[in-house]
Amino acid sequence: MKSFSLLPVLSLFLLTACNSGPTENTGINRKLSDDDTTFNVCYTSTFKKDTILLNGLMYGDSIKGSLGYKLYEKQQQNGSLTGMMHGDTMWGVYTFMTSGSETVNEITFLRSDSLLIEGLGERHLENGKFIFNDKSKITYTGVRLTKTDCRQLPEQK
Repeated sequence: MKSFSLLPVLSLFLLTACNSGPTENTGINRKLSDDDTTFNVCYTSTFKKDTILLNGLMYGDSIKGSLGYKLYEKQQQNGSLTGMMHGDTMWGVYTFMTSGSETVNEITFLRSDSLLIEGLGERHLENGKFIFNDKSKITYTGVRLTKTDCRQLPEQK
């Protein structure tokens, strides 16, 4: 008799729910207990008519999910995010389509209380990926994303 494990099925369900797109997330909304090592996180920034939404599935120190930029009168960018937490700093890769081609950017965010603050710095293209020139010169003065319930992005008017 063959044995059947629910772990691969549950993992597939969680990853699928988390990656349903940067504008929608039906995954686990928050930690169920302090012992949970796999849980969903969502952060958003809304300024005037611009919205940025990060949906991520945290598992240990890793994060996998989606990042979407809905900027007024600009092309919407929706892409995937993979990264690792190193203390209070997330380092990752944001992959998205723009003008018919794939773009890959190294990204970083500083976690502070219920905020994620985008790290800014000069980048250069290396092996098909835009990476930071000098990580010691990154300033965490970019977009401030606030922790939120997972939800759908609002429609622009």
